[in-house]
Amino acid sequence: MVFREKLPSDIVSTFNDVILVPGFTEVEPIDVDVSTYVSRNVRINIPIVSSPMDTVTEHEMAIALARLGGIGIVHRNMTTERQLEEVRKVKEAPQYPVYFCYVEPSIKCRDVLKIMKELSVEYLPVVSSGRVVGFIRKIDCVKYPDDRVVEHARSPVVASLYERPEELRSIMIDNDVDIVALVDSSETFQGIVTIWVLDENRPFIPCLDDEGRLRVGAAISPFDRERIRRLDKYVDVLVLDVANAANLKIVESLREICKDVSADLVIGNVGTYESAVELINRIERIDGFRVGIASGSICSTGIVTGVAAPTLWATAQVADAALEYGLKVPIIADGGVKSPGDAVKAFAVGAWCVMLGRVLAQAYESPSPVISIGDRKYKYYRGMASEGARTRRYAVDRYSRKVKDISEGVEGLVPYRGPLETIVKEFVSGIQAAMGYIGVRNIQECWRKARLMRVSSIGRGEVEPHSIFLKL
Repeated sequence: MVFREKLPSDIVSTFNDVILVPGFTEVEPIDVDVSTYVSRNVRINIPIVSSPMDTVTEHEMAIALARLGGIGIVHRNMTTERQLEEVRKVKEAPQYPVYFCYVEPSIKCRDVLKIMKELSVEYLPVVSSGRVVGFIRKIDCVKYPDDRVVEHARSPVVASLYERPEELRSIMIDNDVDIVALVDSSETFQGIVTIWVLDENRPFIPCLDDEGRLRVGAAISPFDRERIRRLDKYVDVLVLDVANAANLKIVESLREICKDVSADLVIGNVGTYESAVELINRIERIDGFRVGIASGSICSTGIVTGVAAPTLWATAQVADAALEYGLKVPIIADGGVKSPGDAVKAFAVGAWCVMLGRVLAQAYESPSPVISIGDRKYKYYRGMASEGARTRRYAVDRYSRKVKDISEGVEGLVPYRGPLETIVKEFVSGIQAAMGYIGVRNIQECWRKARLMRVSSIGRGEVEPHSIFLKL
């Protein structure tokens, strides 16, 4: 199996240059298995990794993505203490969504009914001074719409914030309720969990470590040994965050780092077969590769310097190097993945999963606030080599070495698309549909069976919606 042979040999191909060829299939899209690995020892249930960018991944994104089966890589454009706090928040979060909803004893029943309607629940906890003092039922509010809640509150149904889903379901069934109030070790109210988010038939399985905690990764500089040492206690994977890992000083530092860390270590970014071979020969331990240079929508490296290794081409290059040198580790395709079809093209040439920036920056859980312009909503998005991001990094990270005096990224707005779950559900369904078309059951089969063909610019236009006025 040679991945590079799947691409035209006379050009450096990127996603828009090729199409996937349909094949005979015995599998329905809904049955396609999209589980994979992000690093040697870290399995994920969907092949999506969030990019370590300061407008993409902090704890809210990492928590939400891990609950959906992927993994978030917390960016390093912050102090060590702040990055540690961000990853700790992920590890301390329950594996299911928790909503901070309750009523106070003084609230009127008619107001409770409005809240219940919004949440689609039949019960709500009654909380006073941070303590759960009872439960109110919808039927009580309907029966006594003018009385106060506290007079009709039932005995509270509570559980630990870190209780396992199966135990919470049992508590709900035993008490004939559709929610449980969650409390911490001091019995302080922390939120509610509903039966709907614990449904065993939900399409997404959380990505958990051996202790049942959400998995998380962190971006690192190869020269900040103290930050790496402290992060290593909490994260599942450390992801090298440099533009080109094939650098002598970086390699020398990594040779020492890989001896000391217990978390998996992903090396990147890498762009060519030759660079991957150098890294394989020089670094004793590599648990994964992050691949692609200058393909991101906010990256201007290719324009500013004329240097690039487009992600699809780079993935085939690095996958072949790993295969030929007997290094069986995950390849993360990073940059330029705009659609589910792009992700499957990356799988076809050896990727195990894809890293998304722009796609996830549009989610509610990304760090940027929602910005309204006219009747449309947007979120701020910037490259980590943009002037704004570089200025921030040099201000907070004394190990960020200023070896260039030019920006290689841009800043702008992307359309706001709502909750991450909606975006991920659509993306994963698209991956499954594409893999169904080409007749593969999982990503490993995609490596062997998927075929790519070069498409002309005219042909590219034909396989996109055309000859109509599209509804905006």
